[in-house]
Amino acid sequence: MSQAPVITPTTPPRSTAAGDRRDELAHLLFDYIGGLKRRLMASVPEELKDEFGAVTWHQLGALEQLRTATETSPGATMNEIARMQQCALSSASALVDRVIRVGFAERRSDPEDRRIIHIVPTRLGLDMLARFDSARKAVALEALAPLSDEDLERLVVLMSKIVDSPEPGDVKEVAHD
Repeated sequence: MSQAPVITPTTPPRSTAAGDRRDELAHLLFDYIGGLKRRLMASVPEELKDEFGAVTWHQLGALEQLRTATETSPGATMNEIARMQQCALSSASALVDRVIRVGFAERRSDPEDRRIIHIVPTRLGLDMLARFDSARKAVALEALAPLSDEDLERLVVLMSKIVDSPEPGDVKEVAHD
């Protein structure tokens, strides 16, 4: 009877107490993220809630991505939007249709290849985003008021470590050009 090979871990295993504490801290982090989101949503002035009421956060995110895309290109194709949104092409199409229906974006043919359709924000969409950006800044400044400048600096550095770190596993593209 052969023995199983001995595997030496490259990193020492965490002690159970340390692992339990890390799990607890991860749980607390997500609770705080949820609480921050609720606080930010609650602090949006009523007149802005009424103005943005018909627009979902998902639509705003897509519109922000379209605005960014038009800074360096003639807009975004449906495949590019699906990649940016990390969703299926059919979901991206439905999202774009809703944003177009409320007048925040439009389809434009590529002048060099009429088969290519670019989605671009309209003036109404850009104006709405500008008002939203202003409101979001005011809400964020109010929510961050309890932090000193030093604390805020530390928070931003720590959040950047999380957001900018490589994602575990392979990142799979949903749509291709």
